Amino acid sequence: MRARVLLYLTIVFSTAISLGLFRWLRSSELSLKFLLRPDRSRHPDSGRYYNFSNAEFRFYAYSAFYDDRPSLLSAPVVRIIAVSDQYSELQNGSKRLYCTLHHDERDVVVTMDAEPLIIGYGWPLNSIEAREYVYTCPALKGMIPRSVSVTTDQAEYISSGIPVVVPRKPKSKGNFCVCVQAVYGTVDPYRIVEWMELQRILGVSLVGVYVLSAPQVVRKVFRHYSDEKFVDLRTIDYIYSSHKNDDEFWLHLTPAINDCIYRHMHEFKRIVVVDFDEAIVPRKHRSLAQLVGYLEQITDAPNFAFRNNYFFLDLTTADRTVSKYVKFLRYRYKVAPSGVGYAEKSIIDPQACTNMHNHCCLGVTANYTASGNTASVEPDIALSQHYKKCHFSETECEMMMRNKTKDDVLMPFKVILIRKVEQKIKEIMGHGI
Repeated sequence: MRARVLLYLTIVFSTAISLGLFRWLRSSELSLKFLLRPDRSRHPDSGRYYNFSNAEFRFYAYSAFYDDRPSLLSAPVVRIIAVSDQYSELQNGSKRLYCTLHHDERDVVVTMDAEPLIIGYGWPLNSIEAREYVYTCPALKGMIPRSVSVTTDQAEYISSGIPVVVPRKPKSKGNFCVCVQAVYGTVDPYRIVEWMELQRILGVSLVGVYVLSAPQVVRKVFRHYSDEKFVDLRTIDYIYSSHKNDDEFWLHLTPAINDCIYRHMHEFKRIVVVDFDEAIVPRKHRSLAQLVGYLEQITDAPNFAFRNNYFFLDLTTADRTVSKYVKFLRYRYKVAPSGVGYAEKSIIDPQACTNMHNHCCLGVTANYTASGNTASVEPDIALSQHYKKCHFSETECEMMMRNKTKDDVLMPFKVILIRKVEQKIKEIMGHGI
């Protein structure tokens, strides 16, 4: 009996489609009430770029987002995070870019904003200079496109496009998310574990990780934290697969950061932008929340930049009483903080920042233009502590180390950090520390 019912329903449904009933249902009020809107956002494992290039202009789109932040003080827009030819080359040819907004109801062609937002320094792609941008397309009021495509000819029509992601808007926001540049090359998996646990201690709730290339053991660490919902793990691909061994990776670092910011801009009050060998460490407060609360009282700027401070791993004396797997505590000698603007790292307001470099926010929304972009934080309040081998000349390294000082600012976290690192290494790697 059950088999007959299933067969009957299959026949009825197939017939309905052939008769056009499903098309009528989709266009009726019933479709709005009873049919689920499909999830058109890309799968986290899909990191491919969408190719909208032509003979005149190369354009590779990584992701697109619907941006309706109230701080825009304007109608919503669609942001496209992309790698393209230098935009000035297009202008030299008196050309414009056009966006085709693909809606369920109809497709609409609009002129892209005149100037894209810069997010990187650029790098040769296939021996021709390219650059990282956030492009902006005006959106129609009350209509959210399901996808967007890009052309240099207003009359050209592309039937498919890159999915437009509508960022989540939870009822309550978390405090901090960390967005890191794309992961590439050789990364120490044990340092990732230590770094993750320190971020947790400081008050971070989520880390956005985009893997361009990494050894399997590193991916294993990321998957562990992804399973715990502490990492939003995604993939970013090379534009040319044959370029995996050259320097194309430079073009993918900031698209990952900006994707992370736009994806989580409504979920968190603040976003921290640092690398895996860095940590923004308060010097007078016990957490990032306390630090930001203090900074918000002394400045109206929406974003904060923190001075770089090197802890050179190859030139300092290690504390042998601390495990080699806890470098934040094992290496506590530092050189003088770097000058303002050099290798700084930031904590930003995602409701304000429109385009982010690896070091600082490069632009803000209309509501924040009068407040200034970024405030530089004094080094006695907090620093971006940077743990790496000295990459300067031998002479420069020696000169910097002459004025080294011991810094125990992280020692109050010693017991909890060592315990958490030990626990995680045992869970993930299967051995103690």
